[in-house]
Amino acid sequence: MGSSRQGWLGLALALAAYVALRALLLGTNFDEFAMPQFEQFPMGTLPLLAGVEGGLPVSCVYDNSAGQLLTGWLAVPSYALFGETYLALKLVPLALGALALVFLWLAVRESAGERAALVAALVFALGPTTLVKYSTFASGNHFETLAFNALALWCTLRMHRTGVTPRRLLATGFTWGFAAFVFLGALSTVLLLALVHMGLRGPRATLRDLAWLAPGFAVGIAPLLALNAWTGWRGFEFLENKFTKEGSGADLGLVLERLAAFAGEHLLAATQYRDFGGLPGTFARVLFLAAFVAGYVLLVPAAWRGLRALARGALGQVGTSATRVEDALATFLCAYLPLTALAFATSGLEIAPKDPPMEAEGYRYFNTHLFYATFVIALGAARLAQGRRAWLLATPALAAGLFNGALVDWSFSHTNLGAHYDGFNVKQTANQLLTPRNGYSIEEACAMAESYPPGVRSALYLGMGRVRAMQRVLKSRGGELDLWSLLDEFPADRRPEVARGIGVAFRNLARMQSRLDTRFVEIAAARLAAGDELAGLALEGLATDWEVAMAWDLPKRLPELEALARELESRPELVPHFVRGVGSVLGRTLRRGVAIEAGAIAEFAPAMLARSQTAFSEGLGAGLEDGLRAAQLETPVEQVLPGLDVAAVARGRERRRAELAP
Repeated sequence: MGSSRQGWLGLALALAAYVALRALLLGTNFDEFAMPQFEQFPMGTLPLLAGVEGGLPVSCVYDNSAGQLLTGWLAVPSYALFGETYLALKLVPLALGALALVFLWLAVRESAGERAALVAALVFALGPTTLVKYSTFASGNHFETLAFNALALWCTLRMHRTGVTPRRLLATGFTWGFAAFVFLGALSTVLLLALVHMGLRGPRATLRDLAWLAPGFAVGIAPLLALNAWTGWRGFEFLENKFTKEGSGADLGLVLERLAAFAGEHLLAATQYRDFGGLPGTFARVLFLAAFVAGYVLLVPAAWRGLRALARGALGQVGTSATRVEDALATFLCAYLPLTALAFATSGLEIAPKDPPMEAEGYRYFNTHLFYATFVIALGAARLAQGRRAWLLATPALAAGLFNGALVDWSFSHTNLGAHYDGFNVKQTANQLLTPRNGYSIEEACAMAESYPPGVRSALYLGMGRVRAMQRVLKSRGGELDLWSLLDEFPADRRPEVARGIGVAFRNLARMQSRLDTRFVEIAAARLAAGDELAGLALEGLATDWEVAMAWDLPKRLPELEALARELESRPELVPHFVRGVGSVLGRTLRRGVAIEAGAIAEFAPAMLARSQTAFSEGLGAGLEDGLRAAQLETPVEQVLPGLDVAAVARGRERRRAELAP
């Protein structure tokens, strides 16, 4: 179907609404949309790792979804244009979401016209909350897949409406394969599309079509197969674990229990609307679900016709009805929900509601369902009535979208935070360097680390120190801890960062166990007494968190640092080293140039300065010098923290510059 000028204007309106809502959310309330532990590595860090001769092969950071690599590669031009910031990283899923909206509009227009296409595009642009939040999460798979699912669906519909040709078969097969490359979960969409194609074409024609469909599919999925072959079939091992080893198997009672939870609990909760304007979020969830159920019911007759026609087509009795493509689409959409429910019921996939601001992450498996729900609502509206009355069905879903206003910080008091944060967390790369499944020795990992610029290299060694320390702790099982000998595994001139990484490990453990491991304190004290300077650096590392903290995390993180300082007060010789580490952490935080962070640090710093003015000031100087991006300080640090030893700050800066020398 062609489009009128009014139709294209409608698409532009939907895109404008999509961009405006997300710009408002990220501009005013960025931390609400930050999941650094799931975004900054590997997606945000991959641009810093790629293209370095002798460095870590990017295929080794692949987990179970190749979309993680795709998102990382797409971050390269975003970083080049806008800097290596967290906001620039989030522009990748935002752009893919806009692409998904366009293909959604094209697919719905292909089968139900421009009015229904506009309904679908606006419902997607404004909600549900889970989709809105995931359109800003650089997770690499659950949302990023939607653009390629919609492209595959549109290409399939377009081909069957305009005529099946070798070129269109080749292109359609490629979109099927590439969708599976981006996200293994897209295989359910591909399977349904393949069944639709066979039903519309019949078995004989389908066999002939394979001469073109199969090569296209093979090219699209080839990168996924290559990655899996390179990494020991990592992605397919994930599927095997979730659907065989951890699945419900033949336990019919458990399958029924999970089906009941899916339909009776998760289907309503999946949209994750929050309370807004004095109304409960449950009200919006009911509105959206009601619109979806109504649309689904309206599609059932067409889906039933389509199912019968597809079944006859699969047996060789291909029909010629003018509505057979539309009926086939209705069958596809109505089949997806029960297929998803069955997959959940028979698998080990977990839907675990989480506390704000991470609620949407607990419903990540519903992204594709919610996306297809916009199709259902739009096509149901088209079948309900013609003209303006067609909007009646979409109104509840669009009204529910207003509840996304709960995600906006209407005070506009902390804007543009995302442009101040790094988009990467290089030290987490150490997990891939030293994980047994990648099979690298310490020597090979060190050789890879040496291939990178000094700042990246330093972070990699710090991360490796943390990983090796955690491995030693797990091996000790609470008994005697052989910790310090791990330093001998690394080159002598890189051991300072490795020692700091040991401290990072015990900071992580202290948070998990709500106390500092006394074994670390005793080992550090003994080594310090023996004149080992690396022990002081390990104590510095104790102040550093493994994950990157957001501005709104500081009220939680600063008391943790104070509590650790108090735990060390029984060993006063250790305190200055830890205080130096605290200064370094706060220096790295201040260099981001976030006003609310500077205010919180100004209130917190006097307690550390009182413990050791010189050590804190030296650490602060080192932290101000530490970072892969230029500092954004607008006010001289001595004005932010009046009690500093300015000469010690300068010494700290000089020390860190020397450490980062090539």
